[in-house]
Amino acid sequence: MRSARDFGPTEAKAFSLINPDKRSIAVDLGSPQATQVIEGLFRWADVVLVAFKQSDLARYGIDWDHAQAVNPRLVHLTHTPFGPDGPDANQGGYDVLVQALSGMGFTMNRSEKGVPLATRPAVNDSGTGIAGALGVVAALRHRDQTGRGQRVDVSLLATALNLSLPTVSQFTGDQPVGSYSQEQSDMIDERDQGAGFDQLRHDFETNVMAGQRNFRLYFRHYATLDGLLTVAGLSRGLRAKFHDATGITRPAGTLTLADQEFQDIIEEAETLFASASTGHWIETLRGVGYPCGRYNLPFEALNDPQVRANWFVSDFDHPTAGTYSTPGMPLQFSDTPVGFSHGSPLFAAHTTEVLTEVGLSPAAIQALVDAEVVVANGPDDQDS
Repeated sequence: MRSARDFGPTEAKAFSLINPDKRSIAVDLGSPQATQVIEGLFRWADVVLVAFKQSDLARYGIDWDHAQAVNPRLVHLTHTPFGPDGPDANQGGYDVLVQALSGMGFTMNRSEKGVPLATRPAVNDSGTGIAGALGVVAALRHRDQTGRGQRVDVSLLATALNLSLPTVSQFTGDQPVGSYSQEQSDMIDERDQGAGFDQLRHDFETNVMAGQRNFRLYFRHYATLDGLLTVAGLSRGLRAKFHDATGITRPAGTLTLADQEFQDIIEEAETLFASASTGHWIETLRGVGYPCGRYNLPFEALNDPQVRANWFVSDFDHPTAGTYSTPGMPLQFSDTPVGFSHGSPLFAAHTTEVLTEVGLSPAAIQALVDAEVVVANGPDDQDS
């Protein structure tokens, strides 16, 4: 019987879940002999993605200048943590670091003992991939028109800032760019004097983002008798439907989030929703056209009827660990087929296959294997 524990030393559950339809080769980029592999890939490819620290690109010969010299038509997508310039350009980084630096974490993170916890999944990893794909498509269109490839830069930090709109943005009016309002300055002082994360976020939502009061009533999750309900309707018309369907007191337009009367209305809503089932409230609110829905556990989402009715999940069979399900392609075309032909690759399973396509001879590939420049674990490599 196979299980998710049946991964060898070169395999990982997380890798298998997020890399369907790819091929795997293994190259020691630090070896001088790797140059022939790198340049062969540059000549062969239309697009190359490099996800290294800025300072590592030239060291390994995978920088834009080298790529362009080998193949002027190549589109070179450079994926860095913090961007190509600035004091942190040469630093390594991961999603949690840009959550912190961008301000995204402040609005999204949970907390424990007064300290924020990292948000999972790594939304900036995924978002940067989408931004990179869009940039590559535009660069390929540019190449169609000019015959020239170009470098495309994306970063986790830029993605995090964009995904944090409009929270991470501000009007400064007649004050200089980069200045802070009194409420913002007060928060900085609070933090410097030791205020905890929960207190700071409460003050941010109450004072700095006071205009977001409607989010606390009409755009949130409520506990129900048997789980959770999500409601999402901010327009004036939808807010009216919310009150018509539930009988919850309508707040006066002059109330702010800090007013006790508004807090009493929130408590009224929370008590009411907790008195009946999620299904009851979905039927009630959707009956008047108010947007709402279930709050799934992560593993429930894969089997949600709405998800399964579309193309949103793909099922695969892993060679050693059995079947698994993972999100599918997030888009479809009316004419062009889109989907996965196979699951994620095993480590170095396609080294020989890809290097043959690049133009290396069997003898050259074997020499690289013998020199431990590449690893080849494909079906035809077992006797090598």
